[in-house]
Amino acid sequence: MKKTFLKNKRNIQFLIIGLGLIGGSVAKRLSKEGFEVLAIDKNDSNLKYARKVKAINGSSEKIDNKKKLFVIVALPPKIILRKFEDYLNIFNQADFITDCTSVKESLLKKIKKNKLESKFILSHPIAGSEKSGFLNSSEDLFKDKISIISKHNGLTNNTLKKCKELWFELGSETHNVDPKLHDEIFSLTSHLPHIVAFSLISLFSKRKTSVYKKYMGGGLKDFTRIAESDPNMWENIFSLNKKNLLKDIREIEKELKKIKNFIVKDEENKLEKHLKEIKKIKESLNR
Repeated sequence: MKKTFLKNKRNIQFLIIGLGLIGGSVAKRLSKEGFEVLAIDKNDSNLKYARKVKAINGSSEKIDNKKKLFVIVALPPKIILRKFEDYLNIFNQADFITDCTSVKESLLKKIKKNKLESKFILSHPIAGSEKSGFLNSSEDLFKDKISIISKHNGLTNNTLKKCKELWFELGSETHNVDPKLHDEIFSLTSHLPHIVAFSLISLFSKRKTSVYKKYMGGGLKDFTRIAESDPNMWENIFSLNKKNLLKDIREIEKELKKIKNFIVKDEENKLEKHLKEIKKIKESLNR
């Protein structure tokens, strides 16, 4: 991609709000590419360590009004909503703002309420991990990944181009998905699977764990890996995407009930037919 807005590195400052897995990975990559990176984080030791490993150049005190300010908010969704007004001075100074969360409609309401539609664009890098925190961040986290951009009314074309350039710089290709559709899609593809993984481990814990643990196969380990994810972040996501998630929970309950009924009624042929149909669907998704 041809650089337009990120071409003059000396004239740009990036400010990362939140130096966790995502924010830390953004900072490391941008610093490696030669950009000046500043950060805000509630944990002073995070900031000190980030400076030590040269992921950032300093804190928000070093914002230079003569340079263009690009802000990337990498906080859990509820914290963004709660602290949004606290960052308004910074947002108003900025030339460009984006986020990294997996719930969009609630944040879009805040953006509109504060009249930031022209320069605050919604982003969601599909590059998470069950690990969290700056220590687990990586400059290559976004390499060859997809980052969702959710356009909305009032967004300028320049802001859209800046966002595409940013994620390209970080190693991602970008896809545009409407904010409402985004929340519907990720309820099923990400949020519900996390609920199922958490629930399965909860069930596991009610058995003789020391005995069952010996026989945890690769399938169970792979399937429940995401149950190690940050509980605070996932509580945020589940709560804010409540409408879509409750719909999907009801739907998967129906699927479980269907299989349960086949088993209860000893309907082996119907059960096998149903499982074969599901297998075909899964194989088609792999193509």
